[in-house]
Formats: sequence, C-alpha cells, structure tokens
Amino acid sequence: MTYEIPVWHPLVVHFPIALLLLGGGVAVVYAATGRALWRAGTGLLVSLGTLGAWAANATGEALYAHVEGSPIVEELVGLHELLGKWTLALGAAAVLVWLGVLAWRRRTERDHEPDPLAVRLVLAVLALAAAVLVALTGRLGGVMVWGVAA
Repeated sequence: MTYEIPVWHPLVVHFPIALLLLGGGVAVVYAATGRALWRAGTGLLVSLGTLGAWAANATGEALYAHVEGSPIVEELVGLHELLGKWTLALGAAAVLVWLGVLAWRRRTERDHEPDPLAVRLVLAVLALAAAVLVALTGRLGGVMVWGVAA
C-alpha cells in the first residue's frame, strides 16, 4: 500500500510561516541598526516568504476542494483565506519598500550611511505585520486540520 498527499498546500504552507516570522525579527534588528547585512537579510527572508505565501494562496483552492463540507473548514476557511491574502499583500509591500531602498541607495551612492530611520521603520512594520498575519493564518489552518470542539 502507498500513501500520498494529493495536494501541495500542506507541504507549501510551512515555508512562508518560517520565513516571514524570521523576516519580521530581522527587520526589527535592521530598523534598530540600519546595517546593510540586516537590510539584505530582511529583503531575502521577506521576499522568499512572500513567494511562499503566494504559493500557499495558489494551492489553497485545490485543498478546499478536498475538504469542502467539513463543518470546521466551512466555519473558518473564509477568514483563513482573507488573512492569507493580507499576508501576501503586506509581504509584497515590504518587498517593494526593500527594493525601493536598494534603488535609492544605488542612485545616491550612500554606501557608508545608514538608511533613513523612517524607511527602516516602515519596512519593519510591514514585515512584522506580515509575520503576525502569517502566524494567525497558520493557526487557523492548524485549527481546521487538528481542531476539536471545546
């Protein structure tokens, strides 16, 4: 006998959770220090986490077709999907801010100056918001899979 997972969503969802949570933490360090290493780490983690969130969103519909009609899923799936879309949007906004910082630095050639504090704070807030939302989205997904009536 062989076993398989017929959809990709359960395999994909763990990447954005880990990457965006870590990216939010790294963004806080970047906001505090302004150092290039933390800027690069924030951008890499949030970019990969946002790609993972896109993949999770893209694979969610196929999973829903397998679990449609389950009372717990029907109760929570709308909020789960909404939070997932907001996670993706905030992650994408953070990536755009990060790319803007890189473009600004290249254009102004300010290699030895820290990035403006306001920009670092905006990036940190967006990355932290994406981290919080991915955690809430993941928790709802976990409840739909493992939840029991209390």
